[in-house]
Amino acid sequence: MSMRSQVDIWNVLHDGSIVAFIGECPGDISVKVEIEYLCELLATGSKFLWVHLRSCSDAVYSPFGSSASVMHIVHLGDCDLDILSAKEEENHISVCCTEGILRLDYLDATCELDTGIPVPVAMLSQACKKYWDDWDRHSKDDR
Repeated sequence: MSMRSQVDIWNVLHDGSIVAFIGECPGDISVKVEIEYLCELLATGSKFLWVHLRSCSDAVYSPFGSSASVMHIVHLGDCDLDILSAKEEENHISVCCTEGILRLDYLDATCELDTGIPVPVAMLSQACKKYWDDWDRHSKDDR
């Protein structure tokens, strides 16, 4: 998976909330993301998505305005991690959240529903695009 595709996953999950991390770093990590609007568009009855990070070598959260970083994977789920955007950095991905930056470095990622059914990133991207196109259209109608 290209670095661009890895960044795209996090941008598609805009407005999602990271609520749990399971696994070991370094190693494989599963990230639980609650993102109601996207799950509703997938029409599966799911309440959240899992993002599975394979061979994750770095997972650090740095809250804005604090010199302390959260590095222990168990505690990352306790942070206020509402996803805004992501970008590729020199050797990692920076996921910008409302209260700080989550730095990730991993080999590749896959997504699945809470039921365990895999969801291709392309399907998530299409659902996300539909949501924001509809939102834009409705906001113009309200003017």
